[in-house]
Amino acid sequence: MSEDERADMIQLMEDNFDYQEEPKLGIFWYDKNEDVLFGVVKSDARDVAYVGNMARKTVSSLHKSWWTKQKMRYRAGKEKNSIFESDYTKVPRGRIFQRKSDNTFEVMCGSWINDHIMDLIIEEFDLQKQKVEKVIDEHWELGHGWGE
Repeated sequence: MSEDERADMIQLMEDNFDYQEEPKLGIFWYDKNEDVLFGVVKSDARDVAYVGNMARKTVSSLHKSWWTKQKMRYRAGKEKNSIFESDYTKVPRGRIFQRKSDNTFEVMCGSWINDHIMDLIIEEFDLQKQKVEKVIDEHWELGHGWGE
């Protein structure tokens, strides 16, 4: 093996050192008061299939369904966080997709996102910065959802 090949191999190993976990797809909310992601539902990207001719894949969990379940648990006294009494669209939320064309991961979110929150998402979902694209979409803006 030449010195150049060895240097390239070492560089590749160093580049991948922080990314030993399988990247994930999923949904999340962001709690700005606690500066944490919560309500995270995720699956290894390799375990999620593309459906039909879809250009993207993601987990099947829906924000509204997850939130409704937590609200019912809260009302039954099994959950201690009153945030679930609020409208799920009023709390910053997003979804991680993977594009079929180039395997890039897309963080679909609202304009509320910043670099710090992106770093939290990249860490939580085991994504590589160079393979992630932030996509701002009206659906994930505060107060918006499927019917809004």
